[in-house]
Amino acid sequence: MLILKDYALRTQIFKTAGPAMVEMVMYMVIGLVDIAVVGRLGAAPLAAVGLGAEIFFSVILFLEALAIGSAILVAQAKGAGRMEDAGEVAGHTFLLSIVLGLLVAFLGISFAPDILNLFAVEKAVYDQALNYLLITFLISPLALGLYMAHSIFRGLGRTDIPMIIALAVNIVNVVGDFVLVFGLWGFPRMEVAGAALATSLAHVVGFILAALFLFNGKSGLRVNLRDVFKVNLSTYRKIFHLGIPSLAEQLFFTLANLVSLFLIAYLGTLAFASHQLAITVESVSYMPGFGIAVAVTALVGHAVGAQDKQALQKAARGSMEFALLFMGMFTLFFALLPNQIAAIFTNDPDVIALSAVLIRIAAIEQVGIALSSVISGILKGSGDTRTPMVISTLFFWCYRLPLMYLFIRIWGFQIAYVWLIFISDWLLRGLTFTVIYRRKKWLKRALPQNAG
Repeated sequence: MLILKDYALRTQIFKTAGPAMVEMVMYMVIGLVDIAVVGRLGAAPLAAVGLGAEIFFSVILFLEALAIGSAILVAQAKGAGRMEDAGEVAGHTFLLSIVLGLLVAFLGISFAPDILNLFAVEKAVYDQALNYLLITFLISPLALGLYMAHSIFRGLGRTDIPMIIALAVNIVNVVGDFVLVFGLWGFPRMEVAGAALATSLAHVVGFILAALFLFNGKSGLRVNLRDVFKVNLSTYRKIFHLGIPSLAEQLFFTLANLVSLFLIAYLGTLAFASHQLAITVESVSYMPGFGIAVAVTALVGHAVGAQDKQALQKAARGSMEFALLFMGMFTLFFALLPNQIAAIFTNDPDVIALSAVLIRIAAIEQVGIALSSVISGILKGSGDTRTPMVISTLFFWCYRLPLMYLFIRIWGFQIAYVWLIFISDWLLRGLTFTVIYRRKKWLKRALPQNAG
């Protein structure tokens, strides 16, 4: 395997992918801490924070997907040695995040009551969730600016910077949660509003740090005010051209997950709880794929900018091997220890038994997830964001969801059979990405001069 023979390549991929994995863990921890702290207040506050956070972060992370276009442009500019162009893209992205964030703040605060009315929750949950949203939507420009700045740093290959910022955000959030929710150290007891304020303050700190890294040149890229306020429509067109397919992919993915949950809810409480537990466990296995996809998007983008075919092919092949090795370990882990893993999350014997079956099924998906994640990152780094969007959307909406409807609503199959759909989805998706990768049309488009 190339990844075992080439120390420099292995180090380069791990140096970029490792911090991206840690960053993902850090942001997962924010939600876990909020739930753990507010959960001590009772069911209504817990439900309010869960619902409020789901709405707020769904909106922010949906729009953040637009910045994949910025990440690709920055990566390709860096590879070509055009750091002034990279600075211009970063500056334009910074302004775009603030403008979009202000729009989100205005619409979010204006329509928060209407959004919550879409959910059939009791008045106590509604009132507290509304307080949560009114506080968090206020800092939408800074939250969106923070997450879009992360994309810029990833495009540079500096995934260590988002990791450092995520650590700082976590520290502020954890301390803020305990102090403001329970009213420690002389602060008022704010409960759900305290959790919202802690999350908001944490993102304000994160935004300040991200801005410092952008404007002081410590990231290897110096953005100045001219880059922010000099409007170049061509740059914005490029960002939107590459970013809109990723934004659409995120939208269709989010909607598909909501429809999936709606269908699975028909199977009853035990099936739904077991499904959620297994999904939580499986999400841990996404971290290597996410980290390596971030790394390969940057590395391929650098190679495209430099028009270096050999570096591009080595980065692509090495990243696929890395992902298969990492996620192969999860295959063994899930296949051999499903009951023990499920028991970490619950002591309900029925949920443990059914979750273990689903976790064992999830072991078979790992190869497909690895190939799909990494080849999607390769294509995006080469400048093709449309193909991953089309493949993801088609498999969700034309394959997975129709089969789920037939299995659950028409044929009455149980949850374990539904998860067999997930296996076939990921394996077929991985095969589709592999065929596209091996046909190399993407390579010819990315390197038209030397892709033969």
